[in-house]
Amino acid sequence: MDNTPDTATFPATLESIAERKAALLQQIRGQKEAMADLTQEIFAPLAPATNKASAMMRAFNTGMAVFDGVMLGVKLMKKFRMLFGVRRR
Repeated sequence: MDNTPDTATFPATLESIAERKAALLQQIRGQKEAMADLTQEIFAPLAPATNKASAMMRAFNTGMAVFDGVMLGVKLMKKFRMLFGVRRR
C-alpha cells in the first residue's frame, strides 16, 4: 500500500497553506458582510408613509396581523385545553 499523501488534497508547502487561508478568510469576510447587510435590511424600520392612503393601509395591515395573532393564540389555547383535559368550571 502507498501511504504517501495525495498532493491534490494536501498542500505541500507553507506558502500554499497561507494562500488557501487568506482566500478562505476573504471568503468568510465577504459572507459576513453579506449577512450583516441582509440582517440590516430585514430589521430596518419601515420607511415613512408618503401619502395618507399608504399610511392607512399600513395601519390596517398591522391591525389585521395583530388580530390574526390573537385569534391563533385563542384557537391554540382551546386545542390545548381539549387535548390535556383542562376545563374551566
